Amino acid sequence: MRLIYFAAVLMIIVPAFVYAAPQSIAVGQVQSAPTIDGDLTEWGTDGWITVAVKPSIEDDKDNLTGKLDVELKTAVQGDMFYLAARWPDSKEDLEYKNWVWKRKKYKRDKKLDDMFAVRFHMSGDYAPSMLAEKTYTADVWLWSAGRSNQAGYANDMSHLITTKMLENAAEYKGPTGKIIYIKKSTDEGSPIYENLKINRKKKQDDKLTSIAIKDNASGSVADVRSKGVWKDGSWYLEMSRKLDTGYPDDVAFKSGESLLGAIAVFNKGEMEHKSASGDLIFEF
Repeated sequence: MRLIYFAAVLMIIVPAFVYAAPQSIAVGQVQSAPTIDGDLTEWGTDGWITVAVKPSIEDDKDNLTGKLDVELKTAVQGDMFYLAARWPDSKEDLEYKNWVWKRKKYKRDKKLDDMFAVRFHMSGDYAPSMLAEKTYTADVWLWSAGRSNQAGYANDMSHLITTKMLENAAEYKGPTGKIIYIKKSTDEGSPIYENLKINRKKKQDDKLTSIAIKDNASGSVADVRSKGVWKDGSWYLEMSRKLDTGYPDDVAFKSGESLLGAIAVFNKGEMEHKSASGDLIFEF
């Protein structure tokens, strides 16, 4: 379904970082592979890089993240890439649009879980803003505290951003008035979770979860292992994936090359209601 956003609010969805030089993220070699369990102790105390994130939309009342610093560290061991992140969050939010019994039927509530995203340039004329009037594709890993975290994965997907008309894409107005089409596609394979199908008129409990974790996740959609742990007012997150999965919908990480990307944090938010970094350049 197409989503068309008019009005002036879209004219300001342009990060303040657009014209800043990319921040370098050195991807070092490590002798032993970190365990993907949300415990960052084995990452040590040195080499962490502070990455500032800020709201993608100016004066966005639906953004509960605001400005904050994310501590980021990346590494390669063997044929695997690893990423660790930690950031402050006063509360772990694990519920996502649960089914709630109201007036003799179930309705979805509006609660959202915490999320973290990282994206990497795959092809085209990359830009830090999803509303830049350019054409490019990004490989996106999206971790969700109440959904993908249960399965031990991040959602693996791609975003195609273009000013050329696309069917089944969201439509936004860019800074100069051009229509920008954004198509988000989940990678191929068996999904890590799916929306729970229920009989909305048959009561089982006052509240039901909205998703069902799949135990047979496979393929490109399930190649990013991930685990987050909330503790003492902060999230601690680890991700891993093969440097080259061989799948056409995944970016390949190559030694000696640099790759543009970005990160984003969602505190009970989704869609454009996030706080994002400027350009990052991952130095492999």
